[in-house]
Amino acid sequence: MNSSLVLSSWGRRLGKQLMKSRGKFKPVQETTRWNIVTGDNVQVVQGPQAGQKGKVLQVLRSANRILIDGVNMRRRSVKPLNDGTPGKMIVKPCTVHYSNVMLLDPSTNEPTKISRRFLEDGTKVRVSKKTGVIIPKPDALANRKPRSLIVGPKDTLPEDLFHVSFPDYEKFLPFIYASRGMGKGNRPKNRENAQDGKALQDE
Repeated sequence: MNSSLVLSSWGRRLGKQLMKSRGKFKPVQETTRWNIVTGDNVQVVQGPQAGQKGKVLQVLRSANRILIDGVNMRRRSVKPLNDGTPGKMIVKPCTVHYSNVMLLDPSTNEPTKISRRFLEDGTKVRVSKKTGVIIPKPDALANRKPRSLIVGPKDTLPEDLFHVSFPDYEKFLPFIYASRGMGKGNRPKNRENAQDGKALQDE
């Protein structure tokens, strides 16, 4: 290394900057107490989207973020498909940090902090700190699409439900139960052992 570079002032400053340790990546600290669930009506209280209200579509607890309908709308491009469908630009909501969102009081439609209380029957509920009104949790299955009852080509028919298609099923039964952590006494290895056990019980 050139000695003039080491002795110069800007060389010393450059050396100090190179010797500084880089800031390590800070892991995301997950929120241990979640007061907002999917289906709640919330309002953004901080950030560029402050004042916007909407319904919670999804809660990403691992990232401490919430997806709200009609909030933080951004344009996204959709690539063209192989069948000839052209690409296009769509507008969809993006996530907001959990700390920037507050629940709406159902009586005043204003953001509020909440506390947790217990009813007489022991049920835990969310209570608004402003008005004391109980904020019920939405039904998670209310907006879920019902399961189709139409039998498709990949569905198993009722008459084929108990049909054993594996020819060596009885041969590999001990290995199957061993992999599940079940002992020898839980199931006999073959029919002869089963008959012997039944005979001993009868005696």
